[in-house]
Amino acid sequence: MDNLLLPAGVIAAGIGLLWALRGRTSAPRPDASDAVRRDLVRLSEELKSAVRDQVDRLDREVKRLQQAVADAERARLALEEASRNAASKPAPTPPAAKTPSNPLHARVFELRDAGKEPADIGVETGLEVGEVDLILGLRRMPPRA
Repeated sequence: MDNLLLPAGVIAAGIGLLWALRGRTSAPRPDASDAVRRDLVRLSEELKSAVRDQVDRLDREVKRLQQAVADAERARLALEEASRNAASKPAPTPPAAKTPSNPLHARVFELRDAGKEPADIGVETGLEVGEVDLILGLRRMPPRA
């Protein structure tokens, strides 16, 4: 029985404490609600300012993008015009390629122009791959004055 008295006493003390605290709780003090209201108004103003700044930034970005689109459209039209002008003019004829004096070189150049690789050209002409590369390199050299 003594074991039951201690928990019963603790429960009774807890209930009494709750009743005492319940009587003390009241509405928030007016000065606290004024502070909360001021904070809310300040936050609201800060939010409005931030939104205005973002809208201004977005407006500037839209104008910049519109300008870029207009520039791209002008460039497209200019390119189309240049393409039409180029299509209407005959293509200039390239200068005649100098024919090599060595017929073996001429044959190497013909085979390369036909799309053959240096190894294949060497097999067909009886030259080493290095010789074929050397002959093809001569072709790329500028002519002597």
